[in-house]
Amino acid sequence: MSLSDWANLTPETVSQQMSFVENDKTWRYQASNNTSMPAKQAEGVAYLCRLLQQYNLALLADEVGMGKTFQAIGIIRLLQQLKPNAKVLVIGPNRNICSQWKGEFGAFDESHWHGYVPEPLMVAEPESKLADMITRVGEGEHHVYFTTIHALSGLTKELDTTNKVELARQQALELKDRVMNYLDQQGFDLLVIDEAHYLRAREGGSQKVAAAKAFFGEADGETRLAQNVLLMTATPTHSSVYDVANILRYFTPEEELKNNATKSDYDAAQLLQKYGLRRLRLLQDSNGIHYTKQHYRKEIGQPVSFAKHQNAELFFGLYQRQLVKQVQARASNRKFLYGYLEGFESFGEHELKAVEFDDEQSSADHGKEAFSKALDTKLLKELSEEYYQCFNQFPEHPKYKELVDNVVPRTLTQPCLNDIKHLVFVRRIPSVRELTKRVNTQYDDVLGQMLAKALGLDENEKNAWQQSYWSRAWLNRHRKSKNNEEAEELDNSEELTLEENQEINELGEDDHQLRSRITELFVMKKRPKKGPDEQSDHADVEFQNTRCTNVALRFRKPESIFSLFLEPSLDYESEEYSYYFEHKIGSRKRAVYSTAALYQRSQRHDLEKVSVDEETRIDVGLPTIWQYLFERLSDKEKALLHQWKPETKENFANYFKAGILFASPVMVELFCWFYCFNHGDEKSKSGESAHARYLGFIQYILPKLSDSMLLWYFKAALETFEDMCKKVARVKLDGYTDDWRVLKGHTSPAAFASGETSNRDSLQLSFNSPFYPNVLVATSVFQEGVNLHLQCNQVHHYGIAGSPGDHEQRVGRVDRLFSKVNRQFQNGERGELKISFPYLENSFDEDQLASFLERKTRAESKLDKCLLDTNDAQIGTGKAENWQGYLKQPEAADESKVEDPYPARFE
Repeated sequence: MSLSDWANLTPETVSQQMSFVENDKTWRYQASNNTSMPAKQAEGVAYLCRLLQQYNLALLADEVGMGKTFQAIGIIRLLQQLKPNAKVLVIGPNRNICSQWKGEFGAFDESHWHGYVPEPLMVAEPESKLADMITRVGEGEHHVYFTTIHALSGLTKELDTTNKVELARQQALELKDRVMNYLDQQGFDLLVIDEAHYLRAREGGSQKVAAAKAFFGEADGETRLAQNVLLMTATPTHSSVYDVANILRYFTPEEELKNNATKSDYDAAQLLQKYGLRRLRLLQDSNGIHYTKQHYRKEIGQPVSFAKHQNAELFFGLYQRQLVKQVQARASNRKFLYGYLEGFESFGEHELKAVEFDDEQSSADHGKEAFSKALDTKLLKELSEEYYQCFNQFPEHPKYKELVDNVVPRTLTQPCLNDIKHLVFVRRIPSVRELTKRVNTQYDDVLGQMLAKALGLDENEKNAWQQSYWSRAWLNRHRKSKNNEEAEELDNSEELTLEENQEINELGEDDHQLRSRITELFVMKKRPKKGPDEQSDHADVEFQNTRCTNVALRFRKPESIFSLFLEPSLDYESEEYSYYFEHKIGSRKRAVYSTAALYQRSQRHDLEKVSVDEETRIDVGLPTIWQYLFERLSDKEKALLHQWKPETKENFANYFKAGILFASPVMVELFCWFYCFNHGDEKSKSGESAHARYLGFIQYILPKLSDSMLLWYFKAALETFEDMCKKVARVKLDGYTDDWRVLKGHTSPAAFASGETSNRDSLQLSFNSPFYPNVLVATSVFQEGVNLHLQCNQVHHYGIAGSPGDHEQRVGRVDRLFSKVNRQFQNGERGELKISFPYLENSFDEDQLASFLERKTRAESKLDKCLLDTNDAQIGTGKAENWQGYLKQPEAADESKVEDPYPARFE
């Protein structure tokens, strides 16, 4: 069936099939209230269907963070109503984003779709290779298929040939013929291309362009791959005034795209008016007032200097002098891409060399700007080596220090935690690792001071430990040097096996992460195998349990009564547990606490039964900290927890425990409480039972609880848990068997994302939680396709973006619907998104930032309309006067209607 039935589709009709208010399938579109985001999404589906019916081509260019994916899924669902066996191909930038698409289909069906379903929509697994995707089409088992734009670049990857461009075209034609045969020469009913601006670069003779032209059927007379094409991108005009036309030319005759007046040029505005749909993002507060980005974005310039680092200033002066000579010697290099100069972003503390990069994430501009050597790399390396020979150290970089000081709080208190999340963008891979290392080091200093105070170290001891970079070997040697060997070792009733300890060690971070030294104090290290002649003293202190490890194990393992501490109450609010289990191992008895608590909850709430061995039941009343956390919640927070099903509460409990015990500073807080409690009055505790000590510990911390990190994290986790499950993790709210292992893999305050894609999903999930990482340092690979908005409203442009469009994509990672800023407005607060630019004053760095901000300001009104300022595609070295005036400040909100650049029209 053709799409002609969509000619008169209206938003009202669309809303009879789907709701764009989550979990409210009674919602209906009302033309009198069409300024809300749900209304705009319903209008989008209807209008895009009309465009597809009229032109077989539509461009969805809504601003970043407006639910373009859900609008596309709505269209696919309507298509399936018309044609139950319709075939749809979705092409995304990479496999990670395709996997997110697959998850969105499930979320849409569960929370938004309420129309007629002729048959279940079968969604295939994403395929990175075109051939594999086509094989799935041939199997005929699915309705929706996925592949990547990168697949078009890799057709000749394993072939040894000189003319790869022509061979890529031939391979694409063969693959197209194959898939068309599977589809009875009719092609896909709908082709959806996400982040379609990846197709804008048509010059240069790349394999991707040649393959795309052949596969999509661009040439006149060729059969088209798809009967209808939906293109999606928030920045269709990215770097050239011809970008819009270049994207559209793959899918419609070129003459139809020419300016009607001259028939010789392309007019982006005219093309967007004809084929496009673009609306601007609005955030709504509890009173129904709408806010655009101009109402809450705050740009901050952060000047830094060499005032206290004269030697480093000398180095940088020499660098600038040599740089000017280099520029003058090359007339063609008088202008530089934004942030391209390496020395203004990083130098000295890393090996300056080319870095391998995952091609799947690359695009022509991203690879060039962020992952290849800069023009000044050789110069910088030579000067750094000379400096090191003179001073036996590398020069200080004040931008590093300024940024780290801004993202790491001096103390960890509840007010500081409210602004704990920071997203940092850089352009050089060495900066990614260096900033991650420095942030973790400074966090270690903050956390180490807490530990040193709890341990009662004097000033000399604390300084010695800090100078050892908070070494576990130093801590264990210090412990052995004391005459009174502390008795915080696990007693017989809480003894753990070595095998269980090793399991905890295996839950550490990815090997590529630059770990926190404080975090490592809390894990069990495996002892290396020693040769016959090796000394064992170092291994004894380096790999034995630390005081921190012993305390951490108490809260993690079911044999310790302290494993009850973070368990939910029996009724998930205030009820104590009435018994625990005890069983024999040989001639010894071992208590089991947290497992017994889970068993009791499974009995009370009819959860899936927990299997236990034959146990001896010991009756005793045992509370957890949950009832005291629950008491300190607001009425709104209590109502949220109360409305959840037991399975959802159980899932939240697993989420909270994983984050607290492995991925937050609360483990340090728990250690400090426990150690001070355990050593506060030795006489009163000698001979005390484990139960009495546990109850005493709870009473000890109750006065501290209201101002604790533990309470803050409980509230923060509770507030965003539903969004975490539905919008980020894509897991069922009631999936209580999930142990949230991914959180246990990010145990340092800072993490980085550069060329690797394997940890993209885990970083996205962890950063959207209130837990670690607090600081995410990323190159342009995290500029698109990831949502990082649930906890973060601060973006730092350590290395400025290559264009205003790139800048908007970066900020769009946190400026979205359901973001922290959105939540601030809905909670009656003043929403604010901070965007900071650290720069080295009185240098090229300041010149570049000034010129960038000037250009961005000039381009913003056009950028919102997907147009481009044709002046100055690159940046000169002249600084704009009074450039700080270009830093945007929040404007006063008003009720004036926002004019969308290319709205849905239903006349």
